[in-house]
Amino acid sequence: MQSQTPSPADVLDDVPVTNILRSAKRRVLAALDLSVLDEWMDDGPGRNPCYPRSQMMRGLLLCTAETKFQFRELKDCFDSVLGCLICGFADETPVLSTIWEFWNRVQPFIQRLFDYLVRLLDEIGFYGSRFVFDSTHLECLRTDPDGAWAWDSIDQQWVYGYGLLVAVDCASGKIAGAVVTQRKQHPETVTLECFDRLSENTTVTEVLGDSAYDTLEFHEECLDDGTLPICTYNPRNTAEPLDIVFRVEALVEEYDVQLHREALEAAFADRIVGERFFSGLKEDERNLTFRVRGRRRVETHVGLVLIDRLVTALANRLDDPTANLRRTKLW
Repeated sequence: MQSQTPSPADVLDDVPVTNILRSAKRRVLAALDLSVLDEWMDDGPGRNPCYPRSQMMRGLLLCTAETKFQFRELKDCFDSVLGCLICGFADETPVLSTIWEFWNRVQPFIQRLFDYLVRLLDEIGFYGSRFVFDSTHLECLRTDPDGAWAWDSIDQQWVYGYGLLVAVDCASGKIAGAVVTQRKQHPETVTLECFDRLSENTTVTEVLGDSAYDTLEFHEECLDDGTLPICTYNPRNTAEPLDIVFRVEALVEEYDVQLHREALEAAFADRIVGERFFSGLKEDERNLTFRVRGRRRVETHVGLVLIDRLVTALANRLDDPTANLRRTKLW
């Protein structure tokens, strides 16, 4: 007997739908299984946390959904009626110092939680198999000691902050991989790290990228993994440019792959999905206005925002199986 593909509702616990939890996104936040955090986060000797880690994470995700990132706002969000219902607080809610401590301790686990949710969404059929790699600048205050200056070739100006590399599914427009980098112009090792995570969490047959991803090691790793890299050729990498449009065309004989330039160009047109993703991500500037300093805390902030995107996608599908996953879910 063949097992059926799980539905979005299968990943949620039973939660009574009260009037205040009428929206699908609120129900997802209240019911999503986050118990892995309780397993991952070692309490340490002598530590006995007052609140389960999964409960605290629900609170931070609620704050993120409401774009509340200042720490006084976090406390108000945890204390609200909605916060108590979604997080399951009974008599008391966490004090500000407890929320701040959890924020600092959860950073090493944010990437693991993101990957966990990507695998979960992949199991219920959210993703296709073609992904686009793209990166952007993340501006921060100049008082952040971990930020760096980088040249923005689009706006023709220097910006101070970090970079964000993402892998976005071309079918749904949803994020499936991400790494916060020192600058938008990141080293090849970061691209390889993102690709490795993407391959572990989803099924990948094609990856798209502009000439910034025209490196031999990246192409070789993709092809060895059975993935077709469709990245534009950068003639500046050599004194004798090749007569090709995509780097993979030069690797046909070595890897014995059949290619047609017209098919490559048609597939490469999906690269616009990455640009659309960043446009949507920066639509509400509060999402990426950092109230924290330091790369570790910025990674936590960005991770929460990207996990909120995954929660939104799940809520869209739960609310309407035929929903367009690109649309923003009303809170």
